[in-house]
Amino acid sequence: VQPDAVGLDWFLTKVVPHLRPDFRIRIAGNMPSGVTSTHPGVQFVGRVADAQAFVRGAAVIPLISTAGSGVQLKTIETFELGLPCVATSRSLRGIGYRPQNCVVTDDPVAFAAALEAAAADIRDADGSAFHCRQVRALDAAIGLGLERLGAVRREVAA
Repeated sequence: VQPDAVGLDWFLTKVVPHLRPDFRIRIAGNMPSGVTSTHPGVQFVGRVADAQAFVRGAAVIPLISTAGSGVQLKTIETFELGLPCVATSRSLRGIGYRPQNCVVTDDPVAFAAALEAAAADIRDADGSAFHCRQVRALDAAIGLGLERLGAVRREVAA
């Protein structure tokens, strides 16, 4: 069984039943055979032409890995885009930084509640404000690093 299928099964069987019936979930990509959900808001859309546009159109991204190894590209891309997310601890394996707009929980009830809360808080739905803050913080950190490097260079040259 593929790790993605294990995470999807956990999400659909353990998390989704705790979501409000009017909560909409669009799941893209190739689905393992037999994957279904009785939740009225779940829609399997298959492969999408523009995955980044699909992801950017979401109010919140569930990062649902429960198996596998290595760093999750989906997690890195979600963080890079600045999108709000709810993640399992396994989805963050190998990643030392978690943005403020990422809730981490392995409890299905808490996961569902965090998804609903993040979807209701649409102040920065496309992640652009978060992304701008991240770029400013990175620029400041690089500036500080260069400043410190300059001081070290002057000290070594003296």
